[in-house]
Amino acid sequence: MWGVVVKHVEDEISLLQVLQFCWTNFRILLSGCILFLAIGFVWSMRMPDVFVARTTLMIAPPLGAKGGAALLQSDLLLMQAVNHFDLMARYKSRKENEAKLALLNNHLKINIAKDQFSERQGQLLEITVSDSDPAMAARLANYLADILRRRIIETHVTDQGRKLFALQGRLKAAQERLTRAQQRVLFDIQRGRVTLDSTSVQMMAGFAHLEGVLASVDGGNLNSAFSDDAIPLSETSDTHAEVRDFYYHKALVRALERQVQQMTLLVSEDVQVLAEAAPPLTKSSPDRSLIVLFAAAVGLGISVLLALALQWRKSGFTAFHYAK
Repeated sequence: MWGVVVKHVEDEISLLQVLQFCWTNFRILLSGCILFLAIGFVWSMRMPDVFVARTTLMIAPPLGAKGGAALLQSDLLLMQAVNHFDLMARYKSRKENEAKLALLNNHLKINIAKDQFSERQGQLLEITVSDSDPAMAARLANYLADILRRRIIETHVTDQGRKLFALQGRLKAAQERLTRAQQRVLFDIQRGRVTLDSTSVQMMAGFAHLEGVLASVDGGNLNSAFSDDAIPLSETSDTHAEVRDFYYHKALVRALERQVQQMTLLVSEDVQVLAEAAPPLTKSSPDRSLIVLFAAAVGLGISVLLALALQWRKSGFTAFHYAK
């Protein structure tokens, strides 16, 4: 009876065989490890230290942190930073656009913190800048945060900013009307058409009262305050009406100026710098010890492959087995 004999050849490498292989090729293994360790050491020492500086902003809705991040990455703001710090020379770029891309891709990182604040309060935007100079990293991070904050306030993209924009429009219109009224009154004074008789004194007292009332109410109630406390135009002459009109617009401008100041303070709170960047005391990278160890491990691996290749060559490129 013919049978088929199947032999299972198992290649087992014992610890003794490994030690024998290392002893036989220790010069190759040691040389390769030392060579790559030296290369890794020199390479790591030539790498510049990188320092990271961070600043954090809170941006109110509807813009939020996402809108702030998009605005910060716009060409307008990035080019301001490139020109302000002369990043073309610092990043060794030939064009401003190359320096802008180097800043955006290699040195600037923007993170949006989630679930930190409610939508009514705003969201956190973290600006991280890396540079070989710790002071430069902090200055650049703070500058980017500052121009972003000013840009958001100037464009009136938040709820309070829109209200401020509307108030500024009303104030500008009121100032123009005040200027025209003042010119008419000055013209009447130069012509001698304004006299301080009893009617004028009574009207001046009414003007003073009107000015005090208008200065203490909101802009939305100015017209009602005027109608309640002012002297009716039908009871005054044209000259007195012009003087009365001048005092009215003067009080209106003062009230609107006060509201604009108050709203400006509220708008400034829509974009707050919660933490300014400070020059870091320790570097962020590179980790030179890790680089050297990795290079030594790579050198050892390549040396093992080289030793195996040489041993295969000696055996005529056939599979070799250690004696058991």
